Amino acid sequence: MTEMRPSHHDALDRWLAAERDDRHGADAEAEAALFELFEALPLIAPPAGFADRVLVRAGLQAAARRDVFASRWVRLLVALCLVSLGLGILWLPPVLRFLAGLWSFDGVVQGAIRVLTDAMEWLATVLRFWEPLLDVSRALTQALTAPQVMAGLVVCLLVSSVAFRLLRDQISGERNWTYVDPI
Repeated sequence: MTEMRPSHHDALDRWLAAERDDRHGADAEAEAALFELFEALPLIAPPAGFADRVLVRAGLQAAARRDVFASRWVRLLVALCLVSLGLGILWLPPVLRFLAGLWSFDGVVQGAIRVLTDAMEWLATVLRFWEPLLDVSRALTQALTAPQVMAGLVVCLLVSSVAFRLLRDQISGERNWTYVDPI
């Protein structure tokens, strides 16, 4: 009794035999047998419910299952937005006519002058608050440029530099490869 082998085993045998064969045209036969093998492979698909299990594990299932438009309030809000949009279309022509009347040459010049004066007022306000800061900076500059103050600052800088150097030497001198002193 002969045993019946699945067709993909025959394709595998033909592919291996064509790969071993050195004659001309064996490459095309090998490629055809290989494509037949690939077609015989089952399609890999995740099992049913895989996406739901991933969402549950990630903690996103409740957000994924919740329908935004299932709520009566959301539906009412969308309906009100659509009604207001419809009424807004009715108001659009008069508003556009009014805006078109504003786009005259004298309106543009008046708008530019208004923007320029507002900018100048803002600049004056900023300068008004800047003046006390400028006075404080002048006082500090005069104090720091005095020779006695500058000499004191240089002495402080030298003392802090020497202290930093001594501290660095102290810390790096204590570092070594052993963590426990020998007994």
